[in-house]
Amino acid sequence: MSDHERARGASGAPGRIPAGIAEELAAHGGRVTFARFMELALTHPADGYYSRTERLLGPRGHFSTAPYLSPAFGRAVGRLLEEVVDASLQAGVARPIPVVELGAGEGDLGKTVLGEWEVARADLRERMTYVIVEIGSRLRARQRRALAEYVDKGWRVSQAEDIDAAVVGADSAVVLGNEFVDALPVHLVDVRGPRPREAWVEVDLGAGGGPREVWAPLSPEAEAELRAVAMTVECSALRRLTRDGFIELRPAAGSLLRRLAAAVPAACLLTIDYGSWHGDPEAATSGPWGCAPSEAPVAPRNAPLRGRTVRGYFRHQAVADPYLRVGRQDLTADVDFRALDIHGREVGFETVLFTTVAGLLRADGGETRLKALLRRAGGLTGGSLEADREATILEALLDEQGLGGAFKVMLQVRE
Repeated sequence: MSDHERARGASGAPGRIPAGIAEELAAHGGRVTFARFMELALTHPADGYYSRTERLLGPRGHFSTAPYLSPAFGRAVGRLLEEVVDASLQAGVARPIPVVELGAGEGDLGKTVLGEWEVARADLRERMTYVIVEIGSRLRARQRRALAEYVDKGWRVSQAEDIDAAVVGADSAVVLGNEFVDALPVHLVDVRGPRPREAWVEVDLGAGGGPREVWAPLSPEAEAELRAVAMTVECSALRRLTRDGFIELRPAAGSLLRRLAAAVPAACLLTIDYGSWHGDPEAATSGPWGCAPSEAPVAPRNAPLRGRTVRGYFRHQAVADPYLRVGRQDLTADVDFRALDIHGREVGFETVLFTTVAGLLRADGGETRLKALLRRAGGLTGGSLEADREATILEALLDEQGLGGAFKVMLQVRE
C-alpha cells in the first residue's frame, strides 16, 4: 500500500453504503472528497445520520452534550444570549430579533434557555423569536415536544429549513451553534510529502463493497481553503502547523458566515464547541494562521498544533474508523477557531469573545453554584442524589484542564 492510499478499518471491515448515499456517489463516478462523504453520511435526506436518527442523547443515544447533562450550562448560555439580544435592542432594532439555534439536537438547550427567560426575562416574549434550524424530521418532532410548554406560555418558537429562512425579514439576528460546527464537513490534507495530498473516498458500487480512503491531488475547494487560511500550499511551510502531518480544512464554516452576512444586516454568531485557536508556533506574523497576539484573543504561540481529529460516535463510544456504520454513526472533527475568525473577518465579523466553557461558567457564578450543590449532596439526611449528579458534571465543566477547557466559546459580531 502506497503512502497516499490506505483503507481504513482497524475495528473491522468498512460498513456498506446505504442505497441513497450510494446513488449520490454513483452520480460522481463512485469517488468524492472525504468532506463530501462526511456531508452525505450525516445529512443525506433519507440515509444520513441526522436524518434517520430519533435519539441522539441519553442511554439510547450515541453521545451526550452539556445542555443535556447540566442545567447550569444552559442557564449560562441563556444569560449570555440575553446580553447579546439586549445589545441589539439597545441599538434600535425595530422588529423582533430571531435567536436561531443551529442543529438543536433534542431541544435541551432551547428548553433551558426559554425556562430561564420565562422566570427572569418574560419581557423578551414580544421582542424576540426562537427559531431552530434542523434537517432531521424525527429530531424536529422531538424539539417541538421539548419546547411545547413555552409555546403554550406565549413564546414564539418555530423551525426553519435553513439559516436564510430563519432570519428572513429581520434587521438583526443572534445565531447559536452548540456542537454544530464540529459536524460541518472537513477536507483531510496530508502535508508530509513534497506536495499536499487530499483524502478521497472511493466505492466499488458494482461489487457492493464499502468505502475506501485514497490520497490524490487537492480538490479546488481544499486548495482555495488552504490559500485563504494559511496563505500557502507549500508543504514545507504547512508542516510546522501540524503535529502529525495532517491538516483538516472546513470551508463550510466560511460558507455559513457568508450566508449569515448576506441574509441579515447585523448579526452575532455564538459558537460553542470542542477545538482550539490554532496558530503558527514559530512565527507571530506569518499570515492569518500566525497572526500577531494583539490581533487575536489567544496568542497563537501557545496554541496546540493541528492534526487529524475526525472520528465517529456510536452508542457513547468513540470510533476511530469513520467508514463503519455509514449513516448510523455520528461523525465529527475538532473546530479550528482561528479559521472561523479569519472567515468571519472577511465578511465583517469581529471576534469579541473567546474563552472556555469553564470560563463562561465561572463568570456566571458556577463555582458558587457548585458549592451549593455539594452542600445539598452531602446533607444530614443522606443528601440529594440529583444534586450529587449535577455537582459531578458541573465540576467537570469547571475544570480548565479537562472537559471545561476542551470546549470553547466564541462570539463573533457584525454590526
